[in-house]
Amino acid sequence: MPRTLTAEGIARIEALAREHLSNGWHTGAQVAVYRDGVRALDLRLGAGEGVGDAERWMLWFSATKPLTAVAVHVLAERGLVDLDAPIADVWPEFAQGGKASVTLRHVLTHRGGFPVLSPDFDWHRMEDWDAVAAATAGLTAQWEPGTDVGYHPVTYGFALGEVIRRVDGRLPRDFIRDEICAPLGMHASLGAATDADLARVVLPEAMSEMTLLDPEGAERRTSGIVARFRMPEVLRGQLPAANGIGTADALARFYAMLEQGGALDGARVLSSETVAEATRLHVSTEADRVTTLPSAFGLGFLVGHALGGAPFDEDGVFGHSGQQCAIAYTDPARGLAVAYLTNGLHDPYVVAVRTEEMVRAVQDACG
Repeated sequence: MPRTLTAEGIARIEALAREHLSNGWHTGAQVAVYRDGVRALDLRLGAGEGVGDAERWMLWFSATKPLTAVAVHVLAERGLVDLDAPIADVWPEFAQGGKASVTLRHVLTHRGGFPVLSPDFDWHRMEDWDAVAAATAGLTAQWEPGTDVGYHPVTYGFALGEVIRRVDGRLPRDFIRDEICAPLGMHASLGAATDADLARVVLPEAMSEMTLLDPEGAERRTSGIVARFRMPEVLRGQLPAANGIGTADALARFYAMLEQGGALDGARVLSSETVAEATRLHVSTEADRVTTLPSAFGLGFLVGHALGGAPFDEDGVFGHSGQQCAIAYTDPARGLAVAYLTNGLHDPYVVAVRTEEMVRAVQDACG
């Protein structure tokens, strides 16, 4: 029999979510929890609640990255890509700028050496897939690929997404829809595919300008991120590392599939062997070249490690956070798949408190 959450634990999770909302840390939130592959909680608050039949979708930001990773692993299982072959084998233009040796494994573990787009890239062009792919191909490696770890916030997705298109023919949005979201019954999309999808999005808000790289908030980095991710061109585009949209339940279903060994409710996405390989520790560092923080990666996932913050402070946990506002993960030991999505991009302290309190509440609800 599947385990569930205690009634007292569910009540505490709901009370905590309402407390976070009343604190003014965000104006909309959704929390979803699955245990042993069965939905135990689907809570939607504030702007995340919706009105009547108008379901609201949250931005996942970098919590999108594991979906694109799974898309690549699907292709690998089908023999269409080799994680250790140069990306330039299928995308010759990508070899520019010292990137000829970059592999899919390098990108999945953030060792590709091309972490950011050029500062002069026009984000109004985000709907133009050919433009973002060409911009990514044209980047010069900042370090020798494969030799160091440096988080790739958006280029991760453009590199993986163009490989998907080159070997399969479908754009990443269509591949993820057909191979992941539809089989799992996920209410989600990579960017807003339709006007109706766009209308569902709960827009992000800058609740603090403080960031780890700008602790005084003088550069107003958070406002800059929010402004970009409120642009219709960005919301409608395909950013396979950063603009997944959907419900918390959809994202938790994705992680429930992984917790169940690659299949959920009769729909198999990956083999259990691939899930185990993708979600184990592959690389770690005490000082990421981009974020400056300790980090540990599987093949497309953040994974638990000694210096990790909740929920990644336990071995075996895997998932991904999203830009100062979201967290989604699997805790295999407890049979948990969890997504906590908000629209409030907050300072590092609040993000850490908000996340840890919810992670502990869900753990306690296991009884």
